[in-house]
Amino acid sequence: MNELQELGHPEDIDYSAGSPHLKHRQLYEWVLSELRQSLGGLSARGVPWTVLDVGAGHGSFTEPLLAYGCQVTATEMSRPSLHWMESRYRTNPRFKAVLETDQGAQELREQRFGLVLFASVLHHIPDYGAALEIAADRLLPGGALVTVQDPTWYPRTPEAVRAISDFAYMSWRISRGAYVRGIRTRIRRARGVWDEGNSSDMVEYHVVRQGVDEEAIAQMLGNRFADVRVVRYWSTQSGLWQRIGQRLHLKNTFALIATDRVPDAHPGDHN
Repeated sequence: MNELQELGHPEDIDYSAGSPHLKHRQLYEWVLSELRQSLGGLSARGVPWTVLDVGAGHGSFTEPLLAYGCQVTATEMSRPSLHWMESRYRTNPRFKAVLETDQGAQELREQRFGLVLFASVLHHIPDYGAALEIAADRLLPGGALVTVQDPTWYPRTPEAVRAISDFAYMSWRISRGAYVRGIRTRIRRARGVWDEGNSSDMVEYHVVRQGVDEEAIAQMLGNRFADVRVVRYWSTQSGLWQRIGQRLHLKNTFALIATDRVPDAHPGDHN
């Protein structure tokens, strides 16, 4: 899986090009506002600003979190992305980079954080429920868990919204070139199959798994946090269709903000 992630995320990748929450300023600023609000809650509860940024990419949120004064541990499965972050932030004593391997997991085993962030990550993880349980166990009492930019559960999303979302994506995808590869990928996904040796398929599990079940996640985390909030919103790569979808109040993406980790609620050993 690390090799496939590295194939799909080489060092020169432009994360913002295909990431609406990075590409569209309004969405990016909204995510930052949610993070600042969560950090404010940590301060109110006396929890340190120590952040685990899971799948940090090129540090799109690591950088502002460092600027806010957080101590940030950024993890990545892609070595090129990790090296890119290290080259940029390693002189900051509050920054640490960890490669997502068994050794990296062992390194983080005994650490606890004030906030764990998954930004456009859950839909890349085969068992995102288990990943969130581990993340909750990595939090200090009173800590917060924030996830953003994951597709809502397809069976629960209105068909019209799904159709508009697909059309918006295709209108953007046409401008990106690599037409043959794109067509082959769409045909495989339409058939509900995927190629385990293809990075395009294996890093986008949500397409064959029908999105991410935000309600199941909220229910699972409900007895671990004092408050769990799901925010559904519209996001797409096309600037034009981003404005149209927002104006029509469409929703195809969600964020989850879980705050005030309850001490010793259903402790588990996921190590």
